[in-house]
Amino acid sequence: MEGKWKDGKGDIALRIVEYYGNVWLDLRIMNVSDGKNQHTRHGVRLTIEQAQEMLPRLAESIQQAQDILEKTEREKSD
Repeated sequence: MEGKWKDGKGDIALRIVEYYGNVWLDLRIMNVSDGKNQHTRHGVRLTIEQAQEMLPRLAESIQQAQDILEKTEREKSD
C-alpha cells in the first residue's frame, strides 16, 4: 500500500508518551511509502481525561457519518 492520507491510503499511529510531567495519547497521521509509515507533522496529543471526554463525541460523529453514507447509498440505488 502506497499513498498519502488524503487518498485514503495512510495510517494512524497511536502511542503513549510521557512529556512535560504528564502522560499523553499521541495520535499521528502517517503516509505510507514502500509499505513503511512516513511521519507527517499532522497529529494531536491528548491527556487521558481529554481522550475520555472525546470518546462519546467520537462515537456520535461516527454514527452520523455512517448515517450520511447509508442515505447516499439508498439515494443512488433509487
